[in-house]
Amino acid sequence: MSLFTLVFFSFLCAGFYYLCPLRFRPAVLLLVSYAFYAYHGLNALPFILVTTASTYLGALAIGRLGESSRAYLREHRDTLSAAEKKARKQRVRARQRMLFLLTLLLNFGILAALKYLEPLLGLGAALAGAVTGREPAPPALDLLLPLGISFYTFQSMGYLIDVYNGKYAAEKNPARFALYVSFFPQLIQGPIGRYDQLGPQLASGHRFDFEEIKRGALLMLWGFFKKKVIADRALPLVEEVFANQSAYGGAVIVIGVLFYSLQQYTDFSGGIDLVTGVAQLFGIRLAPNFRRPYFSVSLGEFWRRWHISLGSWMRDYVFYPFALTRPMNRLSKMLKKRVGTHMARALPAALGNILVFFLVGIWHGAQMNYVLWGLYNGVILACTALADPLYKRACERLPRLTASRGFYVFRVLRTFLIVNIGWYFDRCVRAGDAFAMLGKTLFDPRLSQLSDGTLLCLGLKPGDYAVLLAATLLLFAVSLLQEAGVRVRDAVLSRPLALRWALIYALLLFTLWTFSGSSSGTGGFMYAVF
Repeated sequence: MSLFTLVFFSFLCAGFYYLCPLRFRPAVLLLVSYAFYAYHGLNALPFILVTTASTYLGALAIGRLGESSRAYLREHRDTLSAAEKKARKQRVRARQRMLFLLTLLLNFGILAALKYLEPLLGLGAALAGAVTGREPAPPALDLLLPLGISFYTFQSMGYLIDVYNGKYAAEKNPARFALYVSFFPQLIQGPIGRYDQLGPQLASGHRFDFEEIKRGALLMLWGFFKKKVIADRALPLVEEVFANQSAYGGAVIVIGVLFYSLQQYTDFSGGIDLVTGVAQLFGIRLAPNFRRPYFSVSLGEFWRRWHISLGSWMRDYVFYPFALTRPMNRLSKMLKKRVGTHMARALPAALGNILVFFLVGIWHGAQMNYVLWGLYNGVILACTALADPLYKRACERLPRLTASRGFYVFRVLRTFLIVNIGWYFDRCVRAGDAFAMLGKTLFDPRLSQLSDGTLLCLGLKPGDYAVLLAATLLLFAVSLLQEAGVRVRDAVLSRPLALRWALIYALLLFTLWTFSGSSSGTGGFMYAVF
């Protein structure tokens, strides 16, 4: 589905939604969500249906086991001994754990098989070829990867974990839960919603609110601008540099990496803006997923601002459970006795960060470049946590320097550099190419390629560079205002009518004009099949 079709579909469905009686509006959302998913392939429907049904039934069974156990204990509280009560609780918890693990294994197993089976078979074939000396036959399973499978799987499993941990009761209405899993805007590329935040919004019909619709439409336009004017226009240069890196020196490679940084951010965040605006057409507020990450002063802050919903999912369902395991508790107690409190706290956290980013790398793909990218980020965060006392002591000794604006800018630029080094691994198809490109960046810059016409042979015309410069400056200016606390959408919508529409039409016409005159191709969202 193209972006134009998505926008038309969203407004058409919103119109139908508000024409229906209030109590039928959640059902309308469910129908249009499944229609949207079916449009992208009827053969993908069984996968989302299996996830929905298994998670709904698994969570419901876990909840009912707990309810029946508590009712039984209340009824027999005077006749059961403490040991009998404890034994019953343990039996019920064991049954709940079995249901919980089976549901997790089923759904993560489906995700793993569809995303990783073919790459793993390819790795096995390559290893077998290395041992036997024969050229391996690459596997060609041609497995289907349903739209948004990672997003709806992680979202459903987060709900299951919350129910298992007793955070809230299991949803008894299957249609409400099905809508939570399949709500069509978030299927495109997230965010990963939490049931206690998103579920109640979806379950109740929303009344027509023109102010909310205006805000949503303006956010959609901004997302459309970022995606079509910047991300899609920068894409040809990125593909050319990374596909033919042997032809270019380090200077052109750096430009390719910077364009990838821009393209990836505007593609992903622009898509999030678009789907968040679509959700607002129906009165639904999705969780924020980006908060100007390139203004971060540390790598940890960057990942708290980039793909916020995935980061919080990993924090709550991987990092904290790992840090609280018995081995980590024993390690922490041992370190506290031998080397002090800081290391007792920092080392388990460091190991947790390495685990989290290893999994995030695998989430991107089973290839070695993604594993290295994840480990690169995890190891840097681990070292940062371990060295935190040294950094704090240095800041205490140089209070004027560390409080200055220049030091803030230095930290932002340092973080930007660290992140962009990681993009070498994220974007390269093979890990060896990433190391080769890093080597050229450091030792073979070939500065002459910046002035000999090479830049005009990377898939972009001079006009494309001009449009990208203007659009990026506009994005930077808006981001600066937002970073300063200005609510830009509110500021635009509160202007006098003539000025307000002048600003909106200027952005709309600039987007349509530059998009129609682009020499680049168009593409779908990068994360649509994650």
